[in-house]
Amino acid sequence: MSSLEDQDFFKMDGKDDRQDTVESMALAWASNSPVNGVQNIIRSSSRIRAIFWTLLLFGCLGIMIEQCAEVIGKYYSYPVDTKLSFTHEKKVKFPAVTICNVNPIKKSMLARAGTDIKALLGPAPSENEDAGIVGTSAPGGSATAQVPAPSAGTASSATPTPSAGAPSGPSVASGTTAPSTGAPAGPAPSAAPGTTAPPGSPPPMGRKKRAVTDTTSTTAASATAASNTTNSTSSGSPRSKVPGQKNARFQFREQFGHLWANLDPETRIDVGHDLDTMIISCTYNGQVCSADNFTSFNNHVFGNCFTFNSGWDSTQTIATSSQPGPLYGLSIEMYIEQDEYIGDLTESAGVRVQIHPQNIMSFPEDQGFNIPPAFLTSIALKRLEITRQPHPYPSKCVNFTREQAKERSVFSSVYNVDYSVTSCLKSCYQYYVIKDCKCGDPSYPFELKYEAFQNLSGSVNATNLKPCSNETQEECVEDIKLQFSRDELSCDCPLSCTDIEYKGGSSFANWPSQQYEQSLYQTLGAEGTHLNNIIFGGGGKAAAPSENLLKLEVYFDELNLQKVSEFESYDVFSLLADLGGQVGLWVGLSVIALFEVVELLFDVLKLAFYKCVAISKSKKRPHSRQIKVNPVRRASKHIINTSTLSDDLKKPLGYDNTYSTN
Repeated sequence: MSSLEDQDFFKMDGKDDRQDTVESMALAWASNSPVNGVQNIIRSSSRIRAIFWTLLLFGCLGIMIEQCAEVIGKYYSYPVDTKLSFTHEKKVKFPAVTICNVNPIKKSMLARAGTDIKALLGPAPSENEDAGIVGTSAPGGSATAQVPAPSAGTASSATPTPSAGAPSGPSVASGTTAPSTGAPAGPAPSAAPGTTAPPGSPPPMGRKKRAVTDTTSTTAASATAASNTTNSTSSGSPRSKVPGQKNARFQFREQFGHLWANLDPETRIDVGHDLDTMIISCTYNGQVCSADNFTSFNNHVFGNCFTFNSGWDSTQTIATSSQPGPLYGLSIEMYIEQDEYIGDLTESAGVRVQIHPQNIMSFPEDQGFNIPPAFLTSIALKRLEITRQPHPYPSKCVNFTREQAKERSVFSSVYNVDYSVTSCLKSCYQYYVIKDCKCGDPSYPFELKYEAFQNLSGSVNATNLKPCSNETQEECVEDIKLQFSRDELSCDCPLSCTDIEYKGGSSFANWPSQQYEQSLYQTLGAEGTHLNNIIFGGGGKAAAPSENLLKLEVYFDELNLQKVSEFESYDVFSLLADLGGQVGLWVGLSVIALFEVVELLFDVLKLAFYKCVAISKSKKRPHSRQIKVNPVRRASKHIINTSTLSDDLKKPLGYDNTYSTN
């Protein structure tokens, strides 16, 4: 095998690499450089021109580097574009429809709701009220004016003028409704306080004024709550506006909400409205539906809520829609039992509705809308599908499995639903309440057995974890709410990569019509005895039929599916194109020219490698092969025969007898 120096690998242009240097190769490359500025520097006939081209070259290089850095930064910001598309589907999943009566607790069930709620809202109607007289008493038992109770076809104010010294608790305007935005005006308001409306006018939607009992029989907590409400409004009008002071109605709702949330779930279900009583008629796609087609849950604001086509029960088939229009959607006629409303608690009448995808927890207090009685409310829907790009794109969305969702949302553990941002945020709020306040907000589940709270078991005693009740805990909860509103809590609740939304418009019409009313009453009479109050008034306690009935229609106005999709707007090919444009613009380089630079670097590395091999080879050569060359005197051109010389002549010439000239 030949030695390394004899191999062609170390040859360039037929010459030995040992004859080349880095300087010579660099000059050779610069003379034919694809970078125009470099050639001009080499060819410059004067130093001034060389300096000029050098400064120009470095200036262009600096701008190129800046522009390339900006382009690379754009690529790593992962920008996206949004595309809107429309597709027609032959069959579309029908949404889940959640319905709640806006009145969370029935007046006739106050006694079963506990002494605290009964003390706050007042006792059930007394016998005097049934006889037509409502008596009110101030604290201490002093009698006040007696107001005749309303009879069928008449109405009175829900808030009579208080006598001197009587507490002025939260009140509502009589005979008013609070329909959703865009709803037509409700029934005409009732007469002024202390007067009777003309015969035939609809009665007020608020319940009749109840008798106020002596508060000494209530619990200490209830008495304190009622006292706080009274003190906040006794010095002035309940609707007075004092900067920084909580509204009296808001305080009243907070007090009730706290007491209501502290009730055990079974009691809250028992004292609320029942779907079997509320539904008069239910059809979907022309087929009869009933309460069996609804899934129930209890909400901390509206009480019993019922969801059609929820998807929570795997044994139930998800309803689909194959034709647009109200005939092929959900149609519900409802009886809202307004005679069971509590006026101080429920300012409006109707039902709360939320339309949402299947397998998602419903939060009607945040995302729903109200529909009023005496109207047909039609909701025409469009299905919207949103697709986002996952991390590292800006939305940073995540598709959680059901098991992964349980670690972030307590509602996924309780109701076996999918992940949603709202449920995650509420669970995060509850997490910090448990962690910092050592108690749970009763509005949401707070048991440590759920996956979302299991890592708190080391710092919180599960057996002592109770609903927040005392003043210190309430102050702590308020502080957590403030931090939550300011986004100061570390809540990791990313968006879902795929979301389904239902958008649409609503329309209203008077219902029932005069011609349909008699036919409706005949139908109601055959449905059951619990609907007799709608027709006959139930001894004068029920509101007018027009204030008890409503109809809801939910349907697709078309089966077109709207899709909003995110897609990558700046990929690696766009990056290379922009980099090539910047490099070519400022220094005139191309991909081919870059390979010439690569070739130069390869030659330099090859030369360095050869020299390293040569040095290493010389150091490893054996000692026996190393020859020491000593300087030798140059011999004379003449041949001298020393044998003929005498000894005296040999010594001056530097020869002795040991040398031979032969």
